[in-house]
Amino acid sequence: MTIVRSLLVVLFLVGACAKVSDLPRQSAKETVDKDPAAADSSFVLWTPCTRKQAIQWTATAGKDAGTAIKAASCYVVLIKQEGDKVLMLADARQGRNLAEAAVNMLPNSGLAHYLAAYLTGLEAENDPVRGLNLVPTIEREALLAAKLSPKIDHGGPDRMLGELYLRAPGFPVSFGDSSKSVVHYRRALDHGLGFKENRLGLIEALLAEEEPGQACLELHRLLDDMPPAHGITPQWREAMALLKRMCSMQEPEDIY
Repeated sequence: MTIVRSLLVVLFLVGACAKVSDLPRQSAKETVDKDPAAADSSFVLWTPCTRKQAIQWTATAGKDAGTAIKAASCYVVLIKQEGDKVLMLADARQGRNLAEAAVNMLPNSGLAHYLAAYLTGLEAENDPVRGLNLVPTIEREALLAAKLSPKIDHGGPDRMLGELYLRAPGFPVSFGDSSKSVVHYRRALDHGLGFKENRLGLIEALLAEEEPGQACLELHRLLDDMPPAHGITPQWREAMALLKRMCSMQEPEDIY
């Protein structure tokens, strides 16, 4: 079933990407290997950085794909910390240029394509006039990233595609399609099983597809991995059992 939502909703498609504040933070290497596969597996996205660092890396990124990737990742972090829409748009465009430069130098790097898609999404979010026109670019870069490096960012490329197909307007305005969204969220789960955003997105996509039984079971799995802060109690177990029982009451075709 194809879903049709407003243009304003699609501008929030970058919710498909993991929230920077929710990601595990580690120190990134100073450089990224020239080999695309090594670069994608060794580089850690969303490492804390400063604007001064971003400017320094940007100045030396012209012939170094690793530095361009590092600078592009830094601009995502800075955007998530900012409140000025004008500055956010400028940073999104700068970051996108850096990511596209990395793509030109390393066309087989899924990481570079993922950053290009991510920063194009941030540009669309902060430029409503051009937002819908940028959606095909996001789709193209995310598809390439999903093909080349599906595991990066906890299944980030497929999570981005799942959100994109879920939020984008349907035909003839755009290519929103909740059935495609389900497919990509399931793939994101395959590559990032413990990342809750993947299962949350799948639940929403299943509801959009009018599959409440499967959505209910996925919700049960999600909550089962999120025990109460004060520990599992008999009441918690009873509530989970009731939820699973409610899921089983759905139509058989919804569950299997």
